[in-house]
Amino acid sequence: MKNTFSYGDENDIHLKSVVALSRTYLSFTRRLQVFLNNYGLTVPQFGVLESLYHLGPLKICDLIHKNLATSGNMTVVIRNLEKEGWIKKSPDAEDRRSYKVSLTDEGTQIIEDAFLTHLHYLKDFFYRLNMDEKQQLLQLLKKLNGL
Repeated sequence: MKNTFSYGDENDIHLKSVVALSRTYLSFTRRLQVFLNNYGLTVPQFGVLESLYHLGPLKICDLIHKNLATSGNMTVVIRNLEKEGWIKKSPDAEDRRSYKVSLTDEGTQIIEDAFLTHLHYLKDFFYRLNMDEKQQLLQLLKKLNGL
């Protein structure tokens, strides 16, 4: 038998909203990983390649910030992408203490291919929402994040 507790209408909706957001995010990343497997990429690797593709060479600290990652995780992701030959690190001309990460030609090719598939994946993921609902969702999520 299912036990249900109520902590008041407002608290109950907060709890249900957090569960719904978590389930949506898990559903999204699980499905994302399925198509990324075809490219030999993980979700964090895709995030780094996508950031570099759209923003150009970045410092490691900027990649951490853009991808909401930890420095330990980013170190592993960068090392693995380097091993694959998809990115390269070079000393930052403006700050010799840090490195800039950039795409190699092979990295550019893989992210171009994967990103086009990603756009189709996003269309499939959001198909239940019309354009007005998508705009509303975006605005509500930004509002929750204080943006």
